[in-house]
Amino acid sequence: DVFPLDRTQQTDADGDWVGDNPNSDRADACPNAWGDSQYDRLGCPDTDSDGYSDPTPGWPSTTDCFGADAFPDDPTQWCDEDNDGFGSNPEGNQADACPNNPGSSTIDRIGCSDRDGDGYSNAGDPFPDDATQWSDRDGDNRGDNASGNNPDAFPDDTSQWKDSDGDGYGDNPGGNNGDAFPSDSTQWSDEDGDGYGDNTDGNLGDLCPLDYGESQAELSRGCPDSDLDGVTDPLDAFPSDPFQWADSDGDGFGDNTNVPSGDDCVDVFGKSFEEGRHGCPDADLDGYADVDDLFPEDQEQWADFDGDGWGDNYLWENTTVADEENTGMFLTLREQRGDAFPEIASQWSDLDGDGWGDNQSSSNRVDNFPLRASQWNDFDADGFGDNAVSGSYQPDACPKVPGTSTANDEFGCPDSDNDGVSDDADPCPWDPEVSQGSRSTAKCSITSDPNLKSNDGGDSSSLLSGESGTLQVMAGIIIFLLALIVVAQVARAAGKRKAVAAKRDDQLANASVAEEEERRQAWIQHYLAEGNYAEARALGWEGTEGLPEWKQYEMEQQAAQDAAIPTMMDLENL
Repeated sequence: DVFPLDRTQQTDADGDWVGDNPNSDRADACPNAWGDSQYDRLGCPDTDSDGYSDPTPGWPSTTDCFGADAFPDDPTQWCDEDNDGFGSNPEGNQADACPNNPGSSTIDRIGCSDRDGDGYSNAGDPFPDDATQWSDRDGDNRGDNASGNNPDAFPDDTSQWKDSDGDGYGDNPGGNNGDAFPSDSTQWSDEDGDGYGDNTDGNLGDLCPLDYGESQAELSRGCPDSDLDGVTDPLDAFPSDPFQWADSDGDGFGDNTNVPSGDDCVDVFGKSFEEGRHGCPDADLDGYADVDDLFPEDQEQWADFDGDGWGDNYLWENTTVADEENTGMFLTLREQRGDAFPEIASQWSDLDGDGWGDNQSSSNRVDNFPLRASQWNDFDADGFGDNAVSGSYQPDACPKVPGTSTANDEFGCPDSDNDGVSDDADPCPWDPEVSQGSRSTAKCSITSDPNLKSNDGGDSSSLLSGESGTLQVMAGIIIFLLALIVVAQVARAAGKRKAVAAKRDDQLANASVAEEEERRQAWIQHYLAEGNYAEARALGWEGTEGLPEWKQYEMEQQAAQDAAIPTMMDLENL
């Protein structure tokens, strides 16, 4: 008896100290195989010695944990309640974290559901349906696995997740270390926001990284360039002009001569701008370059079309002067500058502004009355103008016949007795003492032309009774006397015209002298303003400013000596 103390057992075929009697409550479930299992069944092989028998064809493991050892080689596990291959013993190897729910997870938790089969349980996998991603440390919904789908290039930065160009700066420009150039690995920052990267060694580097600029030029890229001409504003002499950028001579005209406004004298300062010539010397600053200006020292003149020496820019100011022919009356004349007739070489002055020239020696548009705006022509040369329009000055009532009449506003008609009344209106045309009344009532002391009387004292009646030879002689004498009368009339008209012309010449001369004096004084004031006292003295200025003190003292002493010399009046009073 192998079991002398156990009346229910006697034999032990396999020698495992578990009796072979199957009717005993401690019968050997594997009587022919040595074993030391003791929990699910007795006396069966138990490879891992955990008390649970190794499964056999008739005795498998079960989910209720009453069967064979589900893990025959693992002494820490024996039961798999959900049959997922992971033991239910929480303290054993690879304990099933979800013992009642089959699962294949092996990394975060063992034996839990893992839909995408990446080893991470669904509950612990932020991406339960993506086998390539399972972790998201920064919680931005991008996986931490760099080689997986939609990987997070910045797994610990919630504001960044992608780096398209691989430069280490995130594509999200608003995130931490955002890349302003996500497609350019050589650029990432744009401090001034002008679209050019701050890395000057990278592609299209910004040469002015702290100053916003739109220049695309290689030497000024990203710098301020208002006119987009490729030159930065601080270096651009014309920051608002895309066609100009340099001004070598500093005159305000650009050196680029390929445009109309370019400087035609690049290396010489100048202010000219007329006639298509810009930036060249212009001494009088009238806009015309000195080389084009016929009057380079006169700001008001520059051209002389007719070549008469008077500039074409005609300017004038009206001035009032006394009318010497009419006491108490005044004339409006012009103070002129320039040529009143720019296309007529022989005329340049028009004092009265009537459009007719004052130069009497010209043959073109000569004004016979240069001081009378309403008169210019005098066909019969009697000194009275031919313009008879109402309001004109002393219009010639007989423009085709020379005359000296002036009375009753009838000018320029024959006046034989020189009493001012024309012969046609004079009741006694040969009597200067009678000029009013009618011819039928007037008593004329002289009733015939005194120039027609004979030299021998006879009257005209005796001529009628003479012989025919005498008549012929007297007829010749009469013709001769009539000729003398006409000559006298013409001479008288010519004399008056000459007197008028002389007076006009005097007025012109006086006006010219006054104009010259005014111009001299203006130049004196100009030189004094500049401190150029030498030039002012050359024009007659007698001031002492600018002279050495010894010279001023010498002049004062000389003036005192001159004042001490007695005059003729002083000598007469002695």
